[in-house]
Amino acid sequence: MATEITIRPEALGARLKAARSLAQLTQEAAANKLGVARTTLLAIESGKRAVRPEELRSFAELYSVRESELLSGYRQPLDMEVKYRCSGPGLGAAVATADVSALLNRLAAASVELEEMLGYPVPMVDYPELHLGRDGSLEQQAEDAALSLRQRFGIGLGPIFDLTSLLEMELGLRVFERPLPAKVSGAFAYHEGHGGFVLLNSNHPPERRRLTAAHEGGHYLCKRTEPVVVLETDSFSEREDKFCDMFARVLLMPAVTVRRKVGELRGMSADFTVRHMLWMAGYFHVSIEAIARRLEGLGLVPKGTYDSLKERGLGRRHLEDVLKASDLRREPPQFTPRLLLLAGEAYARGLLSEQQIAERLELDLAAVRRVLEEVVGPEELELESGT
Repeated sequence: MATEITIRPEALGARLKAARSLAQLTQEAAANKLGVARTTLLAIESGKRAVRPEELRSFAELYSVRESELLSGYRQPLDMEVKYRCSGPGLGAAVATADVSALLNRLAAASVELEEMLGYPVPMVDYPELHLGRDGSLEQQAEDAALSLRQRFGIGLGPIFDLTSLLEMELGLRVFERPLPAKVSGAFAYHEGHGGFVLLNSNHPPERRRLTAAHEGGHYLCKRTEPVVVLETDSFSEREDKFCDMFARVLLMPAVTVRRKVGELRGMSADFTVRHMLWMAGYFHVSIEAIARRLEGLGLVPKGTYDSLKERGLGRRHLEDVLKASDLRREPPQFTPRLLLLAGEAYARGLLSEQQIAERLELDLAAVRRVLEEVVGPEELELESGT
């Protein structure tokens, strides 16, 4: 029996285009494999030509997706165009950014769909837009912006453990963590109607993801309207990128707190050792390079300290040993806090099944089931209101 196609051609075309991008196929390559003209494929993806049932089956097989997924009632992707930064990226980086762009668009659409389904839109927080001055030190501007944000958050000058919650609950960003190509650290997109979205590479260590999240938060404060994908090969040559890189470091590692901790450690042992530096990386939940560069920038250790230690073999295994010994090792949950609340509520109300949640958020069904069992138990207890 032929599959009935009731979805609008333009909506189905957008989904086919996104699926092709994820399959890492150009229009020409896909058209050749499907045995159609490139102009035909272009017309289908733009919604100018309807898809026949037998063609839909061929698309699904080629792109390794289910027909039901292409025809489901998902919200259409937000179609945010990506601008990515890379020095000589080559074809591999271009394909990676296209994949990440398509994924972020789908996750953003799924998040907005959940919000609208539950009547719980993200609050559009009216934070002052940052304007980078052409004169003056970028580092000082980053310090001022980070301290101002901390003050608005009301978190003082200590370490930020749950940065994701702050970004979601205080700034109104939606944060996702998914496996991405190794060279991609993360991505940011801003939509005028729906706000900001951040995608982090879950294959990267937690401390690296936090630095990427803080970096993307800087782009949000600058009210950047073009989505950005951060690549490992980026040199941060543009002024705003340099600012966001500095902003991430100073937000997570305030100068006054870093200096105080170094003084305390030196006071205890009369010297500041490599182990002390590793402990500080765990204390601030950042990477070895991040804390070392911060210490170098503040003049607390000699310039070139990190490069020298790296050449001598200092690496993540040493940090893991210190984190384990100091009980500073923490892994973030698979669901971010706000997304967990939305998914749990949609499941509890019977609006979405576990399978539908897993498909929309592109997560493993078993992992979703475990998380939902913890959040939505067999019996929900309500707190009695005070009288």
